Amino acid sequence: MKKFTTILTLLLLVATTANAQWAGRGTGIYKNGQYYALYDTESNYIYTIGEYVYELKAPGASISFQAYRTLAGLGNLKVTEYLNNNYQNPFFDKVIAKSNYADYGPYSINHNTTKIKFYTVFGATLYKNFKNVIVPMAKYIYAPSATALDFGSADKGNQTSRTFTIAWCNVPGFSWTVTGANAGDVEVSIDENAQAGVYNTSTVTVKYNRANAGNLDAVLTLTNEYNNYSHSIQLSGTSIETAVTAKMRINAEAKWGTFCAPFDVVLPEGVKAYTGSIQNNGEWIRMTEVEGTLPANTAVVVCAQELNETTEWSFKDEPVTTEGLESCYTPNLTGSVIDIAAGNYLLQKQDDVVGWYLISGEGFKLAANRCYLAATQNARSFIGLTATDGDATGINSIASEAGTMADGKYMVNGRIVIVKAGRVYNMNGQRL
Repeated sequence: MKKFTTILTLLLLVATTANAQWAGRGTGIYKNGQYYALYDTESNYIYTIGEYVYELKAPGASISFQAYRTLAGLGNLKVTEYLNNNYQNPFFDKVIAKSNYADYGPYSINHNTTKIKFYTVFGATLYKNFKNVIVPMAKYIYAPSATALDFGSADKGNQTSRTFTIAWCNVPGFSWTVTGANAGDVEVSIDENAQAGVYNTSTVTVKYNRANAGNLDAVLTLTNEYNNYSHSIQLSGTSIETAVTAKMRINAEAKWGTFCAPFDVVLPEGVKAYTGSIQNNGEWIRMTEVEGTLPANTAVVVCAQELNETTEWSFKDEPVTTEGLESCYTPNLTGSVIDIAAGNYLLQKQDDVVGWYLISGEGFKLAANRCYLAATQNARSFIGLTATDGDATGINSIASEAGTMADGKYMVNGRIVIVKAGRVYNMNGQRL
């Protein structure tokens, strides 16, 4: 059945819908395995001077149609789009074929277009006929409210969130990636994912956790599942490193512990600290005492032989970026518990023997400001705080082997001994 609308009726229609824009949800028309914003195969026409308006069901990408004029018809057929509350200049304006339908298009249209108008102006006569007006549904991801997000500057650990609205159309599911400096400190969530054949908007929340100090300089890329439609947003911000607390803990029974701080620490009274260096591919560890002040970022073993109850000391200061002294101990300075993989060593007391015990199985969790011994080439089950386990160390008798050992301090049987000129002494200077 043919459709015909007079100029008066169309003027009324335009007056009542002039402010119409895409809002809420729009669903395309599914035909031939794809989605369309308009799919009208019926024959329509304009007589003399008039117009005909098509309403789109969803954002469109282009338009094609068939048209002809009667033999005596005069004047151009014009086609325009309704965008930003106004009809635009015609994108089609020509004399169409006589008597038989001819194919025209496709012509690109803006994805915010809500209506398409076919019309003629003064000078046109008789009929202009058109049919098979086809507008494929657009495919895009578009965030007009965001090309960049600045999270400003705040202390490390403070979280800041930003939100923006993203429009998506006919994109079957999309995901996101964050790449760049401190990208791991960014979390992204979205209230609704995209789907094919639908136009809608979603709210994207971006949270900057500031787990690490420094500048955030990253890019958030939203893309559909086929990676052929995407939108990128620049992310910036700063995480300021402020005073942090480092805790040292020594068990009263074992008398030993490990420690590392991101700033210089004055050792508590009665506490001794030792760096270590692995000797003979992990057969034993040479101990070097750090006296007075422990430099920043230096992993040490700490000892308090006169300690009667388990004690924890807290230190607070501004972190520094110095690398500290070389050590065979690896510190955990993350501020939280981390997993230590099997194959490394932890300082423990087992069967009244304090030493570095090999981690096996599922690994072990280590608190912040603690240290572990990195995996060694020999992969022994036990290293360097005792000489009683022949499988653990090449030092079966430190007195007999002292002549081959460099001068220095060593841990043997859970205590510190001193090797000097091939002789062994305890901490009080008595020869062993």
